[in-house]
Amino acid sequence: MPVYFIQSRSIQNDRVVLTGDLAHHLGAVLRCRVGEIVHLVDEDRVRYRSELSQIVEKRIIATILERERPVPRRIPAVTLAQAVLKGDKMDWAVQKAGELGVNVIIPVVTERTIARPRAERARHHRDRWQTIAKEASQQCGRLDYADVKPVVSLDDLFKNPPEASLKLVPWEQEQGRSLKAALQNLKEETSVAILIGPEGGFSPREIENAREAGWVSVSLGPRILRAETAGVAVLAIIEYELNEV
Repeated sequence: MPVYFIQSRSIQNDRVVLTGDLAHHLGAVLRCRVGEIVHLVDEDRVRYRSELSQIVEKRIIATILERERPVPRRIPAVTLAQAVLKGDKMDWAVQKAGELGVNVIIPVVTERTIARPRAERARHHRDRWQTIAKEASQQCGRLDYADVKPVVSLDDLFKNPPEASLKLVPWEQEQGRSLKAALQNLKEETSVAILIGPEGGFSPREIENAREAGWVSVSLGPRILRAETAGVAVLAIIEYELNEV
């Protein structure tokens, strides 16, 4: 069941006032009608089963039928540090990461990154990726969505790493440690960070710096995956391990 994110300040007693992009999406794009049921989620991850009771231009009123308290957040939390990809591949990677439950996405510029966002366009890119992550979560029924951080250089990422008890970097030249081995005690970790390289992969110098910064290089097997595939593969494996699907 898709959900739609709201702010609790839009709730007045047992009514929710929807305006802006969400009202346009429900009214003009989905062509919802009075009486239809929608599921709304606020910033505290409370789900509201609601009935659309009034639809006018740019404004929708929904009546709350049922409140569902939030379930505990998934542990460990997962951060994806993804090298910026060219074209629409980055959009795709952000979307799939959102669907697979990532909590934080950090776009990274590396030595071999082809697409390098210009400083004056940095805010635009971040806002775009944040919207994609949010829409992906709504579509798959998550009660929250990934927080997309500003673009950083790989060196800055190493200097200011994400808070994670396990930090992994898949590398095609790693031969001593597999991802499977690294995830053996996954459920005992408090947080996990995954660092995925660009189209040309990481340089040996970058891997050396990653190891010095506390990242563990792992192998994804005998096949070399595309940059946009590697992150999704790792996240799907983590989802499998955590949910035992």
